[in-house]
Amino acid sequence: MRGLYIMYQQTNVNVSAQTICKIGIYFALLVVSSKVAIPIPFYDYISLQTAFIFLVYPILGAKYGSWLTVLYLVSGLLGLPIFASGGGLGYIFKTTFGFLIAFTLMPLFAAIVRKGNKLFRHHQFLNTLVSNYICLIMVHLIGFAYKCFIIKFYIGDIINVTGILGFTSLLDFLIDVGLIFFVTLAELQIIKRLH
Repeated sequence: MRGLYIMYQQTNVNVSAQTICKIGIYFALLVVSSKVAIPIPFYDYISLQTAFIFLVYPILGAKYGSWLTVLYLVSGLLGLPIFASGGGLGYIFKTTFGFLIAFTLMPLFAAIVRKGNKLFRHHQFLNTLVSNYICLIMVHLIGFAYKCFIIKFYIGDIINVTGILGFTSLLDFLIDVGLIFFVTLAELQIIKRLH
């Protein structure tokens, strides 16, 4: 009986160590993917980070995925230059900070949407793709709303908010739509290998 208890404890330690390693590796991937960014006009970036954030829930789940995204956000706000254009507490006044807030909520979004999405439950790819697109819309709505708020009340620039801002946000969204299609394909392959 004592031997089984020791084996149980060792198994828990190994799982914890494995999870910590996954979180550490994924943290590094989020940092690297945030630096692969193309600035576009009117306070925006096209970044690979969106693609990587959509793989957090399938790999780490809602609980550990939330830990990771909160750790990433707090680390950046404490001054580590891990966001697309640096870090520090002043980053909350950047127009793209709303996307970081949405990324922090992403594992919870994914868990809720995946459990509630019964539209294509017999077709795994379509079910996952629709769930990812629903999450993408939520991410962009939060990001866009925050961007408009910062531009109007902090930057004070209301010129062409509906024109240029709408165009760049639409461009960013359409690129993410294409990216998420390929992320969904990758996600299903990763899930097969993990299980």
